Amino acid sequence: MAVTEPTPAGAEPPWQSRQAALVVALVALVAATMALLVVRAERPREDPWPSYADMFDRVSEGVVNVAVEAPDRRVGSGFAISQHEVVTARHLVQDATTTLVTPISGWPMSATVVGSDARTDLALLRVEAGGLRPAALGSSHRLRVGDTVLAIGNPYGLGHTLSVGVLGQHQRRRLPSDRAPRVDFLQLSLPLNPGNSGGPVFDQRGDVVGVLSGTYAQGQGIAFAVPAEALIETLPALRGGKHVTRAFLGVTTHGIAGEVVIASIIPSSPADRAGLLPGDVLVSAAGRRLNRPLDLQEVLDGVSGRTELELDVSRDGESRQVRATLTDWATAPVVVSGMILNAAPGAGGRVVAVRAGSRADRSGVRKGDVVRAVNGEPVRAPADVKFRLTGGEAAQLDLVRDGRPTRLLLE
Repeated sequence: MAVTEPTPAGAEPPWQSRQAALVVALVALVAATMALLVVRAERPREDPWPSYADMFDRVSEGVVNVAVEAPDRRVGSGFAISQHEVVTARHLVQDATTTLVTPISGWPMSATVVGSDARTDLALLRVEAGGLRPAALGSSHRLRVGDTVLAIGNPYGLGHTLSVGVLGQHQRRRLPSDRAPRVDFLQLSLPLNPGNSGGPVFDQRGDVVGVLSGTYAQGQGIAFAVPAEALIETLPALRGGKHVTRAFLGVTTHGIAGEVVIASIIPSSPADRAGLLPGDVLVSAAGRRLNRPLDLQEVLDGVSGRTELELDVSRDGESRQVRATLTDWATAPVVVSGMILNAAPGAGGRVVAVRAGSRADRSGVRKGDVVRAVNGEPVRAPADVKFRLTGGEAAQLDLVRDGRPTRLLLE
């Protein structure tokens, strides 16, 4: 039988000593935790996520919403480059009857179109009321692929909205043809929506490095911007009141063994009227030797509509000289899918005739319809519509009919 020795007089039993020690330890732990919380509360908060709130506050005053009254109402974006001048997209204000610009903190102000350049899809507006806060023009050449870019625009007419993305690549063309604006774009990984066109793209310094031009409908979050360098180059012409058009020749070409060979001729185009034929080899244009289709495109980049272009051509081994009077790409009529399209006010193509029993007729296209987009991608001219419908695949048409938006499937 075990015998428990008595606890000496004045001493606590062992279980009471252990309990007291546990209480002391808990009190010390609570005190240490409270002290740590106090220290953390006193230190400035370190947010692991980047914030562009300060940047938005600093540069958004230079961004404006652009609202246009024309045959149909259009909304977009722009930015001030002086107290009286706003840069925006040409296709937004083309043929506008009334144009209003609204800063982020201010009232709508009347603006007039001073100049435009279809080769870059840029336009310059003048606001007589003034008081605009200009944005600083920077250089896109400083950007590296992967650098952060910020865009502020007016998507869906909702007001100033910030989008954040990165530079995807320099020197991109939206389409492999001369039907897109003739400029080497900045390709951006950036979420954009209708209404962003004409707005600025900022670098992390807060300088404008590009002007938003559009998106790529077949991609997710792929957008394009005109580099700031192209804007700076064309500013003198815009301020001088020039309305530069894009030259249209009307040929498709192939590069074969270092030669530029005509693959097809668009009927009634400048090339057709000049007597060019499929199979002709384009040796030179405006005195420049042509070794690839891009060489011809670059020659056309440098001239406007209504220019007379001298071409050296080889046909069946014989040399000849041809003069073609170029027309404005944006106004050239086209025939496609059984409809004839003329240039429409603003952008796109107006249907002036539909052949009975044609693809367009069977799909419900009517005379007077205005085609604004094909498969979700905006079209700027009849030639854009023709390019996107060539091939015969089913396509979604976004139309304006009697002033109302309409959507049809062209089968």
